[in-house]
Amino acid sequence: MSRLPSLCLALLVAGCVTQQQERRQLQPHTEAVMSPEMRVTATNPNGTVTITAGEGTRRDYAGTGWQKSLSLIARSSRWNGSLGLYDPASSYSPYGRLLAEEGRIHCTSVSQAMRWLYVGSDHDRPTYTNTGLVFGYSVSVAPEGGEPTRSVELWQIYINGRRPRHLPGANDRAIQVTCGSIAETSKPHPVAVGYELLQGNREYVAY
Repeated sequence: MSRLPSLCLALLVAGCVTQQQERRQLQPHTEAVMSPEMRVTATNPNGTVTITAGEGTRRDYAGTGWQKSLSLIARSSRWNGSLGLYDPASSYSPYGRLLAEEGRIHCTSVSQAMRWLYVGSDHDRPTYTNTGLVFGYSVSVAPEGGEPTRSVELWQIYINGRRPRHLPGANDRAIQVTCGSIAETSKPHPVAVGYELLQGNREYVAY
């Protein structure tokens, strides 16, 4: 019996595994927010979460009664303004999933930033600092009372390439950063746009 089909299958699987590993590594163009060992503790109306950055795309998430570690995926095209990191929590299970996003959002004005914040705000209820660090968190109740699915987002807004100094409705006490610093300036890396930056029809008003 020929071993060629088995060999082809093994090479295909190995190639897929290598591709997945590469996607979960920082790339030169990745617009991440956190640096290794940085810790962010943030609170919004849905709860408090601590995010700790490991090497590369590793992130540890912890809230009241739960914790999860992920190796996030580096985006290769810009999606809703982000060329950062994400994990879609691909799974058929409705229980215990964690969807994660992290990235830099480049805007040309405070108004544009506030209209971007408005999109999805009823669900994620973002809180943010005057310097543009944004935290969103939501919890979706699972069927029959099982472990819920959670969504955690961490963004850094830049206005014309710089962190802002004042945003309407900001709460600097809601987000604490330790063991590291966030880049004061950033220019968007030129890549293909998979999905344009979403903007609401009004500016976000913080809860």
